[in-house]
Amino acid sequence: MISGSGGGKDGGTEFTAESLGPVLREACATTQLDPDGAELLRLGSNAVYRLSASPVIVRVARDPDALEEMERAVRVARWLEAEDLPATRVPAGVTQPLVVGGLVVTFWESVQEREEYATVGELADLLRRLHWLEEPESLRLPYFDPFAKLSASLRQMNSVPEDDRTFLEERAANLHKDYDRLDFVLPFGMIHGDASIGQRAPSPGRQRGAHRPRRLRSGAARVGSDPDRDVLRPVRLAHEG
Repeated sequence: MISGSGGGKDGGTEFTAESLGPVLREACATTQLDPDGAELLRLGSNAVYRLSASPVIVRVARDPDALEEMERAVRVARWLEAEDLPATRVPAGVTQPLVVGGLVVTFWESVQEREEYATVGELADLLRRLHWLEEPESLRLPYFDPFAKLSASLRQMNSVPEDDRTFLEERAANLHKDYDRLDFVLPFGMIHGDASIGQRAPSPGRQRGAHRPRRLRSGAARVGSDPDRDVLRPVRLAHEG
């Protein structure tokens, strides 16, 4: 089943099911994976394929500037595996990310074939473990800026009256100043960019209905969503709201 569609940016590979087929085949050939029978799960801000010949998810980013972000996501996944935190893994022996036709391609172990949600308690347990980890500087995680995309979003609101746009811009500027004045008691630490029960998945290899250990889907391994990057910010914020 395909969810969403759309074209790519000017000058790059068009982002459609038809145009992405050669991208998938070339990426799989480079990594010695078999693309035959691959299922396109979603086509939106990313194209997400499930390979039939191996338990691998292939993710093609629509944004051609996503290379640095995907490099960081792969580093995070490998670090979490080294820390033995249950999280979506990258396949061993696969050099990635790849750039094919101007698009960034990454490969992830397939965790599940059907939607299954965790409980809030299960999610909280994994997030607690994640927050206790001390991330190495080599990950080069960015610091969280809640206003990073706001200015661009306001500029793109073409149908909004000028008075309303001015009000929103002034309100955003005031909120930014208030945020900068906040005094956080706890130090900065790594957080998950999209912590929800949909980001928990069962580990493979267990019988349906049996007790299953859970895995946390790391930033770029989330199937079919924009990666809300793994970032550093005051841990206190991670527990609010």
